[in-house]
Amino acid sequence: MRVYLEAFGCAQNRGEGTAIARELASRGHRLVPDPAAADASVLVTCGVIGPTEARMLVRWRELARRTPKVVVTGCLVPLRTSLFREPELRSTVFVPIREQGRIPELLGEAAAPSASPPTPEPGGDVALSEEIVLAQGCTSGCSYCFSRLARGPLTSVPALSLAASVREAVRRGALELRLTGLDTAAWGCDLPSGERLPELLDGLRPHLGAARLRVGMMSPQSLAPIVDRYAEALVAGGAYRFVHLPVQSGSDAVLASMRRGYTVTEFRRQVRRLRERLPDLHLATDVIVGFPGESDDDHRATEGLLEEVGAETVNVTRFSPRPGTPAARLPPLGPRVARARSRSLAALRRRVARERLERWVGERRPARVLEYGPGDSSVARLDNYLPVVLSERPPLGAQVEVRVDGARSTYLLGRPLGPPTLPTARPTGSK
Repeated sequence: MRVYLEAFGCAQNRGEGTAIARELASRGHRLVPDPAAADASVLVTCGVIGPTEARMLVRWRELARRTPKVVVTGCLVPLRTSLFREPELRSTVFVPIREQGRIPELLGEAAAPSASPPTPEPGGDVALSEEIVLAQGCTSGCSYCFSRLARGPLTSVPALSLAASVREAVRRGALELRLTGLDTAAWGCDLPSGERLPELLDGLRPHLGAARLRVGMMSPQSLAPIVDRYAEALVAGGAYRFVHLPVQSGSDAVLASMRRGYTVTEFRRQVRRLRERLPDLHLATDVIVGFPGESDDDHRATEGLLEEVGAETVNVTRFSPRPGTPAARLPPLGPRVARARSRSLAALRRRVARERLERWVGERRPARVLEYGPGDSSVARLDNYLPVVLSERPPLGAQVEVRVDGARSTYLLGRPLGPPTLPTARPTGSK
């Protein structure tokens, strides 16, 4: 069967979409790049905020009109399936996240499976970056979060299975392995081995070869007991010196209403501990603006924290009430207030980020070329995952020494020094 697949939203959704596609290919189904040429479509949905949910419904209707059958999975299943209406509903099958392994069976018989199935990315190119899902669910109870309702309690993937996934990705040619989950620092909390994220990184390191891990979003609540061990695991190598640590607010009162499980002081402590061991740390954080009950003082506290901490990357999201969450029942702020605060934080984010990135101008550092940009440009990543836009195109996957010549608010500008080096090392854990 010819199958078209789309995955929306976070890195975990994309990783699950890739896993579905790979499993379909291994069962003899053929992945196609155009829904008009497909016998069935698979839609991995995201419901993190209301506007995204609305886009998912529009895309579902488009796919249902173009293909005879649509499989819908992801965060809208089963919590929001009531939004999917006739007539397109007749050709739609809903599959909960934890049952995605059933999708190949639901699509029926296919050709004989290949003994060595190809990587199913459209166009046949080797994927230099791959997502590897660490766990389903999380241990937190954030009052606004729809994803935790959709994914349930924490269920960590065992370390041996993750090591096998890393080896397979490296065998396929991946050079950037993105470890994903709702809260990567919570990995292992439910496992009898007692292993946590630092021990997982130590165990995966021998299998990497020339590849590198990029660890995804983690909650300060889960990082708190392991922050020093985690810093040491990053120092030991094998992973980018990058930490995505969403603070969400600079006000303890708002954090308590969000049920985040930590204070601003604890967040500051973790950032300080990480930077003590990793002076070139690339810190990314997230902020929700316009949360119910957020006062002018609360907003100013968030602005002050962002100034103080100086994260290289800040993602600003306007609060969106999600059905079934406690925060949805709170009295909302006026939309004008939320918009004004969002614009204020966006401007602050750009200024602070550019000031942080300008400190790199004049540096010479190794970087890996992972994607091509418009025209003759390319994007390379430093060892701390900061992107450097180059005005030429060394081979994808090549290691280059770059000189940083300029900075913008979201990336550096640079040029290669000397010839590129292509990766040749094999992971010691591979056969």
